[in-house]
Amino acid sequence: MKRQIKKIALLIVAILGVNCGNAQTDFSIHLGMLFPQGDFAESRMDNGQVAWGDKTNRGGAGLGFDAGMKFRFNIPSVKGLGIIASADFFLNMPNDDVKDWKDDLISELEKDEHLDEFSIAIPHYINVPIMVGLNYEYGINDNIKIWGEGALGLNIGTLTSFKQSFIGTAEEYDYYYGHWYDVDVEETVKYSYSINTSLAFQFGAGFMLNDKYSLGVHYYSLGSQKIKGEAMLEEIYDGESSIEDERFTFKRINPGMLTIRLGLHF
Repeated sequence: MKRQIKKIALLIVAILGVNCGNAQTDFSIHLGMLFPQGDFAESRMDNGQVAWGDKTNRGGAGLGFDAGMKFRFNIPSVKGLGIIASADFFLNMPNDDVKDWKDDLISELEKDEHLDEFSIAIPHYINVPIMVGLNYEYGINDNIKIWGEGALGLNIGTLTSFKQSFIGTAEEYDYYYGHWYDVDVEETVKYSYSINTSLAFQFGAGFMLNDKYSLGVHYYSLGSQKIKGEAMLEEIYDGESSIEDERFTFKRINPGMLTIRLGLHF
């Protein structure tokens, strides 16, 4: 499989070098909104089920942000057809269900008289798809073009850390003197997630104005990603520190999303 992917990549480079060396090139940058689809957008926080914290394929992803760039090389022998190469940065925030769970947890912690400080950071999804494919343009008139495209490539995916920190006191009983006393306690739980690579594809369509501005709608399937990483528990109890590390492996997720984005062409 890896050899096949390498051969495809080398073939693409060769095609770009042979057919596009003297062809007209269009470079664009784009910004857009991400709308997660399917299991990637779902969660069940009432049962603690979200992919970054439990063995489920529900991603708990919410609306996101897309920023990227694209090169388009005209194929001189076929009018309207071009080869595209693109790279994007996708960032998906947690969905409303996950945010509500965080707010409820904070409300409960605020009632705990033994806590002096606490903080909670929940994961965001990061994906970086790098793709090559074909794009076809059709001019309606001198100022307006419509286009469609499809592309295949590699996605690099990971998550930001999940982290909970608490500073407070715990009650201990002194059996010698027969009374309770407070002990200073600090606790930090942190999940760090591994980077995944997977095969991905996208297809989309849109229109362009004056060869300068474009509006497009795309669907991305970013492949299968295994949620795994390292969990760390650090405790400072009555001045004594201890750290525990543990590897974890949950389930696979299949991020899919729609993106609506504006492009500026040069």
